[in-house]
Amino acid sequence: MPNTPKEWREFLFYKLPTMLADIAILYLVMRLLAEYLLWSGVPYPYERYFTVGIFALLLVSYLIVIWGLLPLRLTDRRRDLVSIFDRGVGQAFLTWAIFSGMVSLVYKYEVSLRLSIGQLFLSMILLGIWHLLCAYFIRTARVSGRNTRSLVFVGYDDNQQQIIRSVLGYDDTSGYKVGGIFADVDASVLPEGAKLLGPVADAPDYLEKKDSADFIFCAVDPADNPALVGRLISISEQHLIKFYYVPQFKGYVRNKMEITQFDGVNVISLHDEPMNNVAAKLLKRACDVVISGLFLCTVYPFVWIFCAIGIKRADPSGPILFRQRRTGYNGREFDCLKFRSMRASSDADTKQAVEGDSRVFPFGEFLRRSSIDELPQFINVFKGDMSIIGPRPHMLHHTEIYSELIGNYMVRHLVKPGITGWAQVNGSRGETRTVEDMRDRVEKDIWYIENWSPELDVRIFFMTVSQLMRKDDKAY
Repeated sequence: MPNTPKEWREFLFYKLPTMLADIAILYLVMRLLAEYLLWSGVPYPYERYFTVGIFALLLVSYLIVIWGLLPLRLTDRRRDLVSIFDRGVGQAFLTWAIFSGMVSLVYKYEVSLRLSIGQLFLSMILLGIWHLLCAYFIRTARVSGRNTRSLVFVGYDDNQQQIIRSVLGYDDTSGYKVGGIFADVDASVLPEGAKLLGPVADAPDYLEKKDSADFIFCAVDPADNPALVGRLISISEQHLIKFYYVPQFKGYVRNKMEITQFDGVNVISLHDEPMNNVAAKLLKRACDVVISGLFLCTVYPFVWIFCAIGIKRADPSGPILFRQRRTGYNGREFDCLKFRSMRASSDADTKQAVEGDSRVFPFGEFLRRSSIDELPQFINVFKGDMSIIGPRPHMLHHTEIYSELIGNYMVRHLVKPGITGWAQVNGSRGETRTVEDMRDRVEKDIWYIENWSPELDVRIFFMTVSQLMRKDDKAY
């Protein structure tokens, strides 16, 4: 919930209207589809479906999503429009899933399939578009000078300089304004556009003024000047200013770190793992089971028949499915399934597919270029060996080699491997010809682990679909 007057205004003028409109959209979509089905003569319990109880379940489902699973992020100042659209789509999907389950449990009757599917897709499209419009309105307000936040910087070192340069590089739609810098340096060394307000010692008197800042970024080491830092913290608490300490981590890698406590002492983990909590794991696993289960029960049997005929006609001597031992969650091995696209060879478990690979038969080339060969991995997802979104699993041979060559290689196994992932939709699909290619993939995998959110998974899913619709030169 909001803490400061500005946050309350932001909630009342931007978030609350968006939430009310979301509920209206979700309900109207369901109501209009129901009216259409009634007019079309589709039998279902229409009279029982539109009651106060049904509306309450829809409202509760929506609130569970935005307060717990996938909160609203329309007012975030560094979020791009694509992620805002993806988040709206994700919120609509999760609301639909929870609502459909509640209706089945509470009212003990089946919802019309046409109504349910129509409700899902229309809600996702309309909520995504509506959130884009809201984001555009909020950004327009910030450009005109409303909903802005002032940042004051105390102290100056390499990390502080990087933050200042980043904020100065934001456009007006972010609403961030650099109020100034207090530092014991000459103004000529500051980034262009930064204003020197005075030495570090003058910062407390300046910040005592009303509405002097919304954020304080302090790079002063409290061990060197405890009185100054203590006074800044006191001022920030009195005036409801958010205080951030900018530590210096020379010698440490620039990962997204996590602060925890060990016996009452603050300690810092070198890797932040958003998926490392029960709620996140349950949410991701539930989505994996539902989506993979639906796919395996509906589309997969037809895909299997089609692929089985093509594979057996191309190479009758081998199996339809290819099983390969790969490295999974926490370094555990598992059998990764694929539709077989190559003739049997002695180096299948050590050699990657390369362009023009003689082992690939013609129908197998089609399977690989279309990524249909990966679809049996939905079985791995349903079993729990894999997730739909995550770092791609590697052959055991590659794990053995690259774990020696790349220091943080094994970090990618802190989560379940996926059918597709952040690295794959950002240019790191297919053959890794050099150690640098693999290092680039590993860095992208670690970025995914440290920045995971349900919204990011939705974004990767749609990016994957978009890439499958066009030719990929790395798919061979």
